Amino acid sequence: MSPMGRNQQHRTGRTRGRRIFIRVSDQEFEEIRAAAGAKGVSVSRYLVEAHETCTDLEAAKKRCETGPIVEKLEAIRTEIWHIGHNVNQIARNTNRDMSASMDDECSAAKAVRDCARLFVQASDAIKRLSNQIVS
Repeated sequence: MSPMGRNQQHRTGRTRGRRIFIRVSDQEFEEIRAAAGAKGVSVSRYLVEAHETCTDLEAAKKRCETGPIVEKLEAIRTEIWHIGHNVNQIARNTNRDMSASMDDECSAAKAVRDCARLFVQASDAIKRLSNQIVS
């Protein structure tokens, strides 16, 4: 049988008998061939590895989008939204009556402190997420 007609076996023992024909420009072909050569693999192996890498990146992206850090950020966002709603109610009551009670002032000050605390938590969560993506 000619070398072109035989099935190739993958490192795991899976037979690869399917072929894909694609069109690329001369420049793209040379870039792909050079990249494969730099890695010491065939063009076919290079393209399969590129596909596997892309699949792995998509899976990592999904994990980042649905992971515990994202859930924490969503909880922080919700809490900040509630705080903002409360501050708006205080402002509306103050503007309506043209006065603010000591309780209103304390509540607004506490809301500002809570927001500051939540922003620090959000910043820490974002740093952890960034470190996971880079690693």
